[in-house]
Amino acid sequence: MQTVNVEQFKTVLNKGKTQAAGTFDGKKVKFSFDKLKMGFGWRHYFICPKCGQRRVTLAFDGALFACFKCANINVYAGIQTTTRGGYDFLSYKMLRFAKKNRVEGFKFPFDYRDYDRPPRRNRKQWDRAMLILQALESMRCQCIFFEKIWDAKTIQSVERGEHELLELPVMLHVMYWYSFDDKPIDTTKLPCKYTDTKG
Repeated sequence: MQTVNVEQFKTVLNKGKTQAAGTFDGKKVKFSFDKLKMGFGWRHYFICPKCGQRRVTLAFDGALFACFKCANINVYAGIQTTTRGGYDFLSYKMLRFAKKNRVEGFKFPFDYRDYDRPPRRNRKQWDRAMLILQALESMRCQCIFFEKIWDAKTIQSVERGEHELLELPVMLHVMYWYSFDDKPIDTTKLPCKYTDTKG
């Protein structure tokens, strides 16, 4: 599936253009743009050529770029065959959250210290997004190292920023393995054993 994000057209948008054209897969394609005033400035969108809705991402349907619904693409196809609450599921959730919060250059493993707050971005909202992503990364790592499977309620409470552990005073705290569901962490499932040596 080939997709485009409106952020890829920054050069065009900064010139005040409302349309752009090009060639993709041997076919001529056209993009139309719109923008809305937000608290931090303007936010740009594509206009879907089929339904006219504003969208941040469009997908190629074989003839043109349209919204996922009009292109008949199931955005959840990537997780329908994975274990809910497992490693791949958390990875998918993090990618979607990062995209929604416009975290550019997102990569795994996630470390909030690798990302600088964009200019004119609300600090409180940015820090909250980083905190949630770091907590999800902690959960994802527990899936990898301890074969942990998280329940939907716990994931949602973290994803929505409602989990009590997100109220810790220092963001660095959630980088460690916290029991977000109050169940003890089974360290016997670690792939290697550590011994504490002194002297």
